[in-house]
Amino acid sequence: MTLVLDEEELWILECRKEAHIDERFHIRDVIKKVKAEYGTSRSTVYEIVGYLEFHGHIKMNKAGNREIDESVAYFVTCLGCGKEIPGSEYVKENGKTVCEDCYLEGHQKIKFADPVAVRSKKLFRKQHGFEGTDGLTELQKEIYGFILEKGGATPEKISKLFKLTLQETRNQLAILRHCELLK
Repeated sequence: MTLVLDEEELWILECRKEAHIDERFHIRDVIKKVKAEYGTSRSTVYEIVGYLEFHGHIKMNKAGNREIDESVAYFVTCLGCGKEIPGSEYVKENGKTVCEDCYLEGHQKIKFADPVAVRSKKLFRKQHGFEGTDGLTELQKEIYGFILEKGGATPEKISKLFKLTLQETRNQLAILRHCELLK
């Protein structure tokens, strides 16, 4: 059985990591931190720690302190795409737990109407002697050809046809716009 942690359970683990550098922790330190940062009640913290103990992620050592067992794998559900990702591979973005793909997609937006980018791309293409589809990737050439063939297309239609996310499609269209191939 795979252990999939929800948002509150991740709060507990993160607060434990912030409260102590070593792997041992006292639950009162975690309760204080979780109450201060997230407003979670003491009973909820005990319930979550009990849940994590039940699944073997937290264990008691000989001194009576709780320890995180790093050998127990756990997963987190990405709030962006819903995919289960290993607990060591998630990214916190504006308080949300997302996978690296969703994080990058959210930060790699190319502006469609950017006069500086248009001028820069125009100068670059002129300096390198590029005309038409010269200097484009194969994907950009295919998208451009499809749009010319159909006389236009929506980003949603292009996304489905080329199996791209909507943001990836918008980025490709923005590049074609910067090359002044699309209006």
